Amino acid sequence: MTVSDERPGLADPGRELTPRNGTVPPDSRPVPLAPPAGADDLPRYLHALRRLADADDLAAAHSGCTLAIDVAGRFGSAAGLVMAYSQRSSVARRQGRLADAVRDAEAAAELLAVSGADPAGPAAALLMSRRIAVLLDLGQLELADGLLGPAGFGGELPDHPEFLLLRYVRGRLHTAVARPGEGLADLYRCGERLAVRRSDHPGVLPWRSAASVVLAGLGAGEAAERLAAEEVTLTRRHGLASALGRALRIQGQIRGGAAGLASAEEAIRVLQGTPRRFELATALVDHGALLNAARRRPQARRVLRDGLELAEECGSPMLADRARTLFAGRAWHWSGGNR
Repeated sequence: MTVSDERPGLADPGRELTPRNGTVPPDSRPVPLAPPAGADDLPRYLHALRRLADADDLAAAHSGCTLAIDVAGRFGSAAGLVMAYSQRSSVARRQGRLADAVRDAEAAAELLAVSGADPAGPAAALLMSRRIAVLLDLGQLELADGLLGPAGFGGELPDHPEFLLLRYVRGRLHTAVARPGEGLADLYRCGERLAVRRSDHPGVLPWRSAASVVLAGLGAGEAAERLAAEEVTLTRRHGLASALGRALRIQGQIRGGAAGLASAEEAIRVLQGTPRRFELATALVDHGALLNAARRRPQARRVLRDGLELAEECGSPMLADRARTLFAGRAWHWSGGNR
């Protein structure tokens, strides 16, 4: 499956968007870490795996999480199983394996309920953020929105790092279910807390691009473009290719027109070199929407066909439906999900 366009430079026409024969399965890559010595060593090991995942070494991180699940099971560590399943869910989501991500998140939630862990503590908050994130990718907004209140995460949150991630995801959820004021409040709060910690970078939390989507929806186009451009600049300077691709994708949607198409095309080129398959699928569909708006229907249909195929492989009915709608030439009014 390749990206096609009448103009050169959008993508290598021979480049595969997804791994084919000859590649190592995503959960069987070697892990460049000493294995956990036992249940007490799992926090150290999982922390190291999280750093691998944050560096986009997703195959090794997934393999390591599977090993951690095995170790936690052999030593009868319920807390270790919660952490390992939760983290593997996050890695699977980043790989675009959404069904696997849901299964692991549900397993972690069931184990959390019987583990004796604080149901409103940091581990629970981290798991909640991961559950909501994958539900946003799937477009299951009502289900995601229904998780917060019963878990006690609907009101004010502590400033612990794990709760900051939950605040970011909650801000995206508020946006997706048409609560833009609450969404902006959560996202700007993320920026404030990160600035206090001197760790305000999109590689930590891409709150700027998420907030730019809200601002654009409220008609504050200049402010939205400013935030989106700032995130692109920051990720170009110091950031992973996947973070840059995401920032460019959203900048393309905010800009629109010829400038938006340029950002969207670069986003696809960048994301093709990363393991973030669902992010690439979203970039393809977003690009197709911009091509539709520019009345470049033949190119739009080719790009949307690729986006639809990849969305279906990732298991996102929401993104697949959006691609089909755009492929048919109909408008799609989108306010949330993978933003």
